[in-house]
Amino acid sequence: MGRHGNAQREIQLLAEWLATLSTVWTWKTHVRVGAVPLVYQGKPLSPAQIRAFSVWNDWMDARVVTTHEVWCVEAKIVGVATAYGQALDYANQYPASQDAQWYRGKPVVPVVLCAFAKPLTRAFFSRYGVRTIVYTPSWAGSTLVNKVFPSEQAGTPL
Repeated sequence: MGRHGNAQREIQLLAEWLATLSTVWTWKTHVRVGAVPLVYQGKPLSPAQIRAFSVWNDWMDARVVTTHEVWCVEAKIVGVATAYGQALDYANQYPASQDAQWYRGKPVVPVVLCAFAKPLTRAFFSRYGVRTIVYTPSWAGSTLVNKVFPSEQAGTPL
């Protein structure tokens, strides 16, 4: 299933987890963060170039507004360092986004949602305020490992 399969699983992971949240909280998926334009060779891009380069805009997987906080969520099957870095970067950029204007005054918290956590990575990034939520989605069946790794690898030790 490869890279696209993991992306689909991450979307499903996120969707299922969001459905478990308090109905008092609000959330939105695929939220653009930041308002700082790209710069190339020391010069800002023209409006046409900005549109052409929009694929490099930063989009967090979800924004969740709890009673007291705003969570910038990055969903990954495995909580790898890149996910934590993305969540930190999104939380840093979020206050300048259009979406943030509705939630001024609430603390912004980076969150990594994952099905598998790496304890050392989790502990390291917790020092920077990144929270980890481990959630096992229903599509995992009896074991998530069998869904992530092809059946021909089932006998291979992890």
